[in-house]
Parts: sequence; structure tokens; C-alpha cells
Amino acid sequence: MSYKSYKSEVLFAMKIIKHEFCEGVGTLCVAEAQSLTPVLTGNLKKSIVSEVMAGDKGVYIGVTQDAPYGVMVEKGTSKQHAQPFLEPGAINSIPKIINVAEKLYKKLGDK
Repeated sequence: MSYKSYKSEVLFAMKIIKHEFCEGVGTLCVAEAQSLTPVLTGNLKKSIVSEVMAGDKGVYIGVTQDAPYGVMVEKGTSKQHAQPFLEPGAINSIPKIINVAEKLYKKLGDK
């Protein structure tokens, strides 16, 4: 009986799953942050985006230049109290993120 290594196939599948996971994290966090955004015109809500980091090392979540005041809303100013939406959006997404990870790695195991 000869030995056959499936290492390269497993590593490739894990790489694909890791990218899918990062995209899922971004989608979930953006949706949750949008639900927490204090809305006046809707511009801030529309400007919340996510981007997968190079090498699938993580996910950036923030606002575009269409709403440069987003950080002032999130952190507050000397004249306006903070109305956090990005950080709580990410934290509130954790249970859903865990669920996505479990489903993706189960999918990997089923192959």
C-alpha cells in the first residue's frame, strides 16, 4: 500500500475557505454597523464598507471618503457625544461570525 499526500489539496481548500470567511466577516460587520448608524441623510450608512486585507490576513471595516465625519460620529468630539456604530457592529457580529466559520469549515470537511 502506497502513501498519497493530500496536503496541497487541503492547503488550497483552506486558502479558499479563509478568503470566503474574510468576505463573510466583512459583510456581517458592515450590515450590523449599518443597523447601528445614527441616520440623518443616510450618507454615513451607505459609506460603511469592508475590504479583505492582502493575504486574507483580516478585514478592514470603515467608512469611505463620502462620509469623512464618520470617525467624529464614532468617537465623538468636544461638542458632540460619541455615537459608536463601527466597534459595536463588529462586536455584535461575533456570534454570527462564529456560525459562518463553523459552516465554512464543515463545508471543507465534507469535500
